Amino acid sequence: MLTASVCTIGDEILIGQIVDTNSSYIAGKLNAIGVKVNHMQSIADDEDEIISSLKLALSKTDIVIVTGGLGPTKDDITKKAIMKMAGTKSLVCNSKQLEVIEGICRKRGIELSDLNKEQAFVPENSTIIVNKSGTAPGMMFEIEGRLLFSLPGVPYEMQFLMDGVIGNILEIRKPETIYHKTIATFGIPESTLAKQIENWEDNLPAGVKLAYLPNPLTGVKLRLSMYDSSVTDKENVANELFNELKPVLGNAIYGKDSDTLEKVISEYLISRGETLSVAESCTGGKISSMLTFNEGASRLFKGGIVAYDNNVKQEILDVPDEIIIRYGAVSEECAAAMAEGIRKKLGTTYAIATSGIAGPGGGSQEKPAGTICIAVAGPGFVKTKRARLSGDRARNIDRFSSEALNFLRICLNFEPSL
Repeated sequence: MLTASVCTIGDEILIGQIVDTNSSYIAGKLNAIGVKVNHMQSIADDEDEIISSLKLALSKTDIVIVTGGLGPTKDDITKKAIMKMAGTKSLVCNSKQLEVIEGICRKRGIELSDLNKEQAFVPENSTIIVNKSGTAPGMMFEIEGRLLFSLPGVPYEMQFLMDGVIGNILEIRKPETIYHKTIATFGIPESTLAKQIENWEDNLPAGVKLAYLPNPLTGVKLRLSMYDSSVTDKENVANELFNELKPVLGNAIYGKDSDTLEKVISEYLISRGETLSVAESCTGGKISSMLTFNEGASRLFKGGIVAYDNNVKQEILDVPDEIIIRYGAVSEECAAAMAEGIRKKLGTTYAIATSGIAGPGGGSQEKPAGTICIAVAGPGFVKTKRARLSGDRARNIDRFSSEALNFLRICLNFEPSL
């Protein structure tokens, strides 16, 4: 199986000034064609460090993809370092890249400087991938039977050039098929989930690998990966294995692959021509944001109210005064009244409401920080749930929102398609 290293170059990554999104994008592209990424590294803007790190990466994997350090300024030293490593002393002008650079300068109304021109000069032993989105071309080197690609660090330029990288890899090498399938679960902590499926995991066939992917918004996803060519008909193997989990995990399973709670709920309700509204207190509009993120949300989501103050709960959502006085705003009774109020106001099939204490302050012995009360109202019913979660304010808001959506999913009681 072909393996790869992904290396990002730049002090700005190592000091936390920018977030490295390039590595995940590149890894996804490589995985899609059957190249397994075994190694990722961020490297400082230091010539010796770049050379030693790239030599190590080339010794460990078949393909190395490097991003960053190809700009026109003195701190961009990747090209120089790779030339030393590849034993190249001469640069040649790539006329196609020079044409692109000249065009960019004309459009921007700036003079074509020597620094701009230098971007078109590339090591003589490199294969060039013309960059039509910027000034620095992509470069490919073959070093002792391994492939080394050097790409700009600007994300949209790197993404444009990756199509050329993939084309070169497929032309020169013949990757094997990698297969991944994921199912999404919610409501079972990772450690508990691992214990529940321990026997199933211990009996996975040879060549099948399981990974746990926990996330406060999406729950715990289980990914089966098959890299081994000895596993034939990988899709059917994965489907059969995951079907074995259905009786074990029950309604904790809500979807597959890139599914989110809001996506599967939205698709289900849209398919039935049903609508949804939201009344939020402690989640502060997060649920509404999650629902409207999906394309086609206007067919489902009618609107929501962030009723943070008790007066808003009472005057806009018609929560009775006696509920606030007797049970408090953070109560299942208040959440139920909020859900009924927003459902009636907006005339939707279903409604969700949340009221809780995100923390870190504001809690009590009876209702500590992390307490969430959720209600779902629908035709002829109102169901409520109270839960206690732990985390900082931001994490609690995320988890409150997902708990509310998951509770709606359970109330709807539909079977996900795997």
